[in-house]
Amino acid sequence: IRQLGLLAGIELKVDSPDQRLGYHVCKATTAAGVWLRPLGNVVVVMPPLAISDNEIDLLGRALCEAVESTVVHG
Repeated sequence: IRQLGLLAGIELKVDSPDQRLGYHVCKATTAAGVWLRPLGNVVVVMPPLAISDNEIDLLGRALCEAVESTVVHG
């Protein structure tokens, strides 16, 4: 995980570049109401500066659940 301020990049370890884990994680977060952007197998988190505490909590929960369901339990 790389982070600077509110900008973060979460690099997902893959066996093969065509696994597209970043895409699948972002697709799962979108289903939970959070839009994130994949760059290959890196999930980019770049919330607006005006994000509320509740929205940060939603983002964090959605991202954790997406990574767990997509990467861990695949």
